[in-house]
Amino acid sequence: MKLLLIDPSVAGISGDMFIAALLDLGAPSEALEEVVKLIESETGKKVGFELRDVNRKNIRCKQVVLSIEEDFEGLSYDDIRYYMEKILGKCRISREAKGFAGRCLETLIEGEARIHGDQHAHLHELGSVDTLFDILGAALLLDALGVFKDFKVISTPVNVGSGVVRTSHGELSVPLPLAAEILRAKAVPFFKRHKGELATPTGLVILACLVDEFSEELPVAKILSIGRGAGTAQLSSAPNVLQLYLCESSALEKEQISLLETSVDDVSGEVLGNAVGELFKAGALDVQIIPTVAKKNRPGYVVQVISPLGEEEALAQLMMRELGTLGVRYSRVSMRFALRREVRKIRVRISNYEGYARVKLGLDEKGKVVTLKPEYEDARRIAEQTSLPIREVLSRIACEARARFF
Repeated sequence: MKLLLIDPSVAGISGDMFIAALLDLGAPSEALEEVVKLIESETGKKVGFELRDVNRKNIRCKQVVLSIEEDFEGLSYDDIRYYMEKILGKCRISREAKGFAGRCLETLIEGEARIHGDQHAHLHELGSVDTLFDILGAALLLDALGVFKDFKVISTPVNVGSGVVRTSHGELSVPLPLAAEILRAKAVPFFKRHKGELATPTGLVILACLVDEFSEELPVAKILSIGRGAGTAQLSSAPNVLQLYLCESSALEKEQISLLETSVDDVSGEVLGNAVGELFKAGALDVQIIPTVAKKNRPGYVVQVISPLGEEEALAQLMMRELGTLGVRYSRVSMRFALRREVRKIRVRISNYEGYARVKLGLDEKGKVVTLKPEYEDARRIAEQTSLPIREVLSRIACEARARFF
C-alpha cells in the first residue's frame, strides 16, 4: 500500500506550507502554474507565486510566496463558489480531486455560517485569491502525485498553537473560531503548543478533508521521499516546518491500541466468564484473565483488556459494572503489529453436515494468507449437529481452509 504521511504535530499546518511540502515531495510545479493562470483568467486578478529554498533552524525546506496585485474585498459564499466551479471546470484533474476541492470550500463556508449565523454572508478574511490558490493548488498537486487514487493518507494530531492573536474581530484565543469549527466538524485531533496561530483555516480544511486516519504515531513504512514546507514565522523553540512522507507500507500493519487493567479478588468464575463475553461484544480487541495473589494474600485475578483508541472509557465503565471494581488502570500501549484480517466463508462436508463455515484469515501486504483459524461459533454449531468433538470439527475446517488458501 502507498501512504502519504503528514506530520503537523510540531509546527501546525497552513495552505502555503502544505503546497510547498508537496512541491518538495516531487509534485510538478507546472500544476501550480496552471492554477495561477486559471485564477487570473477567471477572476481578472493579477497573481504570481515564487518558490524559494529556505532554512528553518538549519533545516532545508521549500517556501511558497504568493503575490496578489489587488485582492477581493470579502467575497460572498456564492461568489467564491462561482469562481471555484468555473476554475475546476477548466482544470485537467480527476473527479476525485474536484470533489476534494469542493469539500474543502464547503467546509469553510459551513464553518463561517455557523460563526456568523448567515448562510449568504461574506467569507471575511477567507474571501480571497489566497483561499482559491491554497485549495486548488493542493488539489492539483495531490492529483499529480496520484494521492486520490492510490494512497492512504495518515496524519498525526495537529498543533494549533496557543495564546491570543489580534484579528478583525478583536483579540481572540487560539484556535480561532473558524479553525475551531473545522476541528469540531471533522473531529480532527489537536493540541496546543508554542505561541501564536500555527494552524490556519485553509491548512486545517485541507488536512480534514484529505486524511483517512489520524494517529499519534506514524506507521512503520518504507520512506520513498520527504517534502518539507516552511511557514512564514520563526518559532523560538522549533523549526516552523511541515513534513510530508511518501511511503510504502511495511509487511505488517501497525495499529494504535490502549491497555485497560484491573485487579479483582471477590468474583466467581461465572462472573469473569460473562464479563469476558460482554467486553468482546463491546469492541475489546483482546481480554486476558491472569491469576494473581491479591491483598491479604487472597487469590485473585488481573483482568487485562486491549482497547481500540477512543473506546477506553466505555470499556472501563463496562469493566466496573460487570466486575464491581472501583477503578481501572489505563495506559497507552501505543502500537501493535498485526496482519490484515478477513473473514471468509468456505463450504465444508463433515460427517452428516454439508454447508458453510467461517474462517478468519491473516493476510500480508500482498494479500497472501499467512495464518488462518476457524470461527469457534460455527465449529460449535457443526459439532452439535454432527455429535463430533469440537476439536475434530475445528481440525476438519482448518484442513479444508488450508487446502483452499495455501
